[in-house]
Amino acid sequence: MTRLFASLLLFWCVATSAFAQQDYELSTSLGLDEVGINRVLCMQNGNTMLFHFEVTKPIRVFVFDSTHKRIASNTQSCRELDLFATNTSVFKGIYEIAGEAVLFIEQQNASRNSLIMLRFNSRTGKLVEERIVGKSKSLAKPSQFFVMRYKGEEGYKILYSQEVMQFKQCRLHVSYYNDKHEIYRDVPLDFDRDKYDFMSVVGAESAPEGVCVALSLSTLLMNGTRANAISVTNPVYQHNLRVFYIAEDSSKPLQRNIDLSTDIIPYYTHFTTNRFAHSINLLMESFREGFLRYGIDMRPTADYASLFFAFDPANLDGTYNWVTNKQGNAEVLARTDTNDAFRGLPLKMFTNSHGLTTVVSESYDRNMSTESAARMRVHESYLGNLCVTRLNDEGNELWGTVLPKSQYYKSYRQFYHPADLAKRWQQQAMFNDMPQQVYERQFVSANSYAVGGDLYVIYNDCNENIREGLDKSLDTMFVSAMSNACVYRIDKKNNVTKKYLYGDPLPREYKSSFIEGADFDDKRRTYASVIRYKRGEFVTLRLAWARFN
Repeated sequence: MTRLFASLLLFWCVATSAFAQQDYELSTSLGLDEVGINRVLCMQNGNTMLFHFEVTKPIRVFVFDSTHKRIASNTQSCRELDLFATNTSVFKGIYEIAGEAVLFIEQQNASRNSLIMLRFNSRTGKLVEERIVGKSKSLAKPSQFFVMRYKGEEGYKILYSQEVMQFKQCRLHVSYYNDKHEIYRDVPLDFDRDKYDFMSVVGAESAPEGVCVALSLSTLLMNGTRANAISVTNPVYQHNLRVFYIAEDSSKPLQRNIDLSTDIIPYYTHFTTNRFAHSINLLMESFREGFLRYGIDMRPTADYASLFFAFDPANLDGTYNWVTNKQGNAEVLARTDTNDAFRGLPLKMFTNSHGLTTVVSESYDRNMSTESAARMRVHESYLGNLCVTRLNDEGNELWGTVLPKSQYYKSYRQFYHPADLAKRWQQQAMFNDMPQQVYERQFVSANSYAVGGDLYVIYNDCNENIREGLDKSLDTMFVSAMSNACVYRIDKKNNVTKKYLYGDPLPREYKSSFIEGADFDDKRRTYASVIRYKRGEFVTLRLAWARFN
């Protein structure tokens, strides 16, 4: 009897321990087909909102309460937002403002480029207001819009950019909105546009200390000339990076022009503030596509490099450093027999309260095979390893590691860069590809979040790869339907662990996350995402929550 009681007690303790380690929860089926795109928003009241978009169809909104029970679902038509123009519409962000879910979408409508704001009730999911907050004068004088907001901010900011390149006319200004969606400050960003032939916005971000806007400015130095019957000289441009910084308590922007070179081309930037060193950090990525000649073949390649700037917010004086991922490459060489160095595009940058900056990068490559009659107009992109690099105040590398990953993505219209897939940039159209490719792109690339002193990196991978260590070569994930979401954790002591995000799968069970539309609840340390749940041949879409302890 004693043995039986002890066995039952042991079984109860093991079961209780296993349940306590269950840090995820799945909803029932959402009743959605495997089409369209999904966006998740975690609200401060504990609710989770899901927005589902399809071409030419009304928006579907689902609301789940703090216990993850569905409390509302709506199908919402729109008046200002043209649902038949969603193939040219661009997401500009989904935010919680004054307890409401606020969605910003840019689209071309009535021969104008417009920024449309939609406000939704966070308890019922119903549309509260629909308003055009920005509109270009005409398509000949287009305007771009960049919505900026950090978590916890009461209002938001919008950068309005109107560029008329043929006349070298440019108007830039940042409008500040309160939580009632009223403008209370407008700051113009003035510079001598006549000096440059081309201008583009490569950065627009907000932090509690201020707003940072970065421009790429280019001047034509030499036109392309035909030197002889064989070789052609390409045009040569001098590139500049112009940085504007507006302190939170100021209406006067500081600006600095950085003369780069003909080879360094600003592609995009990341911006953070360093409270410990009283500085602002700007990571600039330079990207240039090209081709290498292999005999009679021309193979696509890319040349890119990262520059880390540390500016004094009082006058924008500062220093710069090249981020070369030396530490991560050194670790790869130590644990594997490869001689290939990591080269990748930064996806995200964090700076903690101690001044330590962490950069997460992703390697990118295009199909290296020669196009043939059997493979015409197929654009293949490979998203490879992730590199995590930690920098000091001045951008010097302190530590780094490379996390193995290999993903394949195919399109019939375009190549994709990690920056596009991670939507760092507010420039990717909602439905800019064929329906199946638009749906599939949501499963590739990775999400990263800084939680306390830990870093979490989430992506989808094959079961065989998830079970392998960092020193093993990986198979490429060709089909997301046969993958599971996994998570890397890098703690304060730089220890790296990896596991399934939604628990160990059963035989023929797959839970892959919609990476592109996920959200993170900082207050509850919870990652929320739509997942494709597959068990055998049975497939449903569900909402999933995973808690990081």
